[in-house]
Amino acid sequence: MFRTRVFAAGVVVASAVVLASAVPATAHDDLSSSSPAVGEVMTTAPEAVSLVFSEEVLPLGAAVIVVDQTGRDWVAAEVMLDAATVTAELASGMPDAGYELRWRVVSSDGHPISGVVPFTIGDGEPLTRTPAPGAGEADPTNAMDLQSQSTQENQGALRVLMIGLAGAGIAVAVFLLIFFLRRP
Repeated sequence: MFRTRVFAAGVVVASAVVLASAVPATAHDDLSSSSPAVGEVMTTAPEAVSLVFSEEVLPLGAAVIVVDQTGRDWVAAEVMLDAATVTAELASGMPDAGYELRWRVVSSDGHPISGVVPFTIGDGEPLTRTPAPGAGEADPTNAMDLQSQSTQENQGALRVLMIGLAGAGIAVAVFLLIFFLRRP
């Protein structure tokens, strides 16, 4: 009878720990829409660009640049965040040309996400880039790539640490439960 009680208590505790520590799978937030839209040909230069995400983005590390073929950044002011919307004002005098709206934000789940929205103003040619040799690797001169890579490595180490601590906590809880149930 005693062993049955210990076994039943162990099953109950193990089930409770597994169910309590289960975290629902979450996907990163997505870019829902942008102004200008991907591939849009605008008749006049916009005064600002905006990005709308599927969830509220975190107010740290948000970066938006709008570059032309020469690499000039046309963003004229600080990036503004309002819940799930990110806005950046542009400098006046943008000529007819192709541009890229490059963005990076931290999604609501804490992971950095980024993307590129190409657009064209007037009769300008769309902006085309030639991939650099080894384009699959992070460019060591690009601070955004380095920061993103560093953040992902830190998050991986943190996950391993948290899983180890959770396992140790479960082991201690089971040991204490068995210890106290075996006492006369």
